[in-house]
Amino acid sequence: MKGKLQFPVSLRWLLPVLMCVLVSCGDDDDYYYPPVKLEFLTAQADASGYIKSVLTDEGETFAVVEDASNTRIDANASARIVSNYSTAVATDGTSGVKLYALLNAVSPVPEPPSSPTFKDGVKRDPADVTSIWMGLDYLNMILDIRAQNGKHSFHFVEEEVSTDEETGHRFVHLLLYHSDGDVQAYSKRAYLSVPLRQYAAEGIKQVTVRFSLITYSGEEKNYEFEYNPK
Repeated sequence: MKGKLQFPVSLRWLLPVLMCVLVSCGDDDDYYYPPVKLEFLTAQADASGYIKSVLTDEGETFAVVEDASNTRIDANASARIVSNYSTAVATDGTSGVKLYALLNAVSPVPEPPSSPTFKDGVKRDPADVTSIWMGLDYLNMILDIRAQNGKHSFHFVEEEVSTDEETGHRFVHLLLYHSDGDVQAYSKRAYLSVPLRQYAAEGIKQVTVRFSLITYSGEEKNYEFEYNPK
């Protein structure tokens, strides 16, 4: 995925779908409501571009029994998504999951500041971190941004990479690229997931990832995580 990704900053459209699953509109107390999760997933498409399976950040792979969103991505490709889903069983007895609604997470491979992607400079407009954590080969984050109806462009800047060849320990410093051409009116969420697998070359046993961004208070905030490639 190249270039500056335009991201729909609100996930509010997923909530009515989730509420329909969790809340009864009738009086039948015997109706079973499946437990629904809202998570980052790695989706894999079939030759037609429909999502055939998802990989969770716990390392579990599930067949997609039903995709209520009817989403298509590139044929035979994988994509990072955010979806609410539950376990399900197909009519032929196949077990897997049902996807209720989803969107593509912002998940480009980090690029150095000299990349043509940043030909207009590295934009570091502010954002606040709601939560940030390590997933399977990804650094996931939910950002709080101030927006109205304008576009927000996100990317990840590979500021510095160094390696201790003797120990196999690699150090990676990443910056958040955020270009905000919007009015700072309302608080909205953005869902980003940094791919890290490219740093796990042969001989690399551990990767220390430092992630930096500018907050709305004007402070540069740094987060550090240990990534142990498997």
